[in-house]
Amino acid sequence: MKKKRLWMRSAILFVMIAAIGYTFFNHFSEERGLVDAGDPAPNFVLEDLEGEPIELSELRGEGVYLNFWATYCTYCRSKMGYLQEHYEEYEDKGVRVVNVNVDETTLQVERHKQRFNLAYDLYIDRNMLVSNAYGVGVLPSVFLIDEHGDVVERQVGGKTEEQVLAALDSLVPAQ
Repeated sequence: MKKKRLWMRSAILFVMIAAIGYTFFNHFSEERGLVDAGDPAPNFVLEDLEGEPIELSELRGEGVYLNFWATYCTYCRSKMGYLQEHYEEYEDKGVRVVNVNVDETTLQVERHKQRFNLAYDLYIDRNMLVSNAYGVGVLPSVFLIDEHGDVVERQVGGKTEEQVLAALDSLVPAQ
């Protein structure tokens, strides 16, 4: 009787450990995105802080640096500083930087924009509809979208200024 109980408890413990391991792996894995390199970029419409809409499909012909971020994300703030310094230069080259906040309040995003003196447009993904469509699970997450509307690369986590500039360079449309 004791051996049977030991086997039963061991089996239950094994199943619980496997379930917890699977949950942690899926929750914290960088590879859980729904959209990846080679996929067409899902279209979306978002509004900036002034209520002006942007639709991804209208940016065809331009490279798009689609940056998902939040005000509490340290790596996001660093990346946005790099983008602040270079976004105009890359807009002139045909690359649009689209910064999508993941469902924070308008007040939080406006204060962030003022605090860090950001000159470019910020968009808020209400109810995380766009973030969920792209499978964003870790911030910052960036999708490099070519002029044809296809995802060239998905980047997750913090990046150096050199890495951000290399990504922007890769999006300059062929003339």
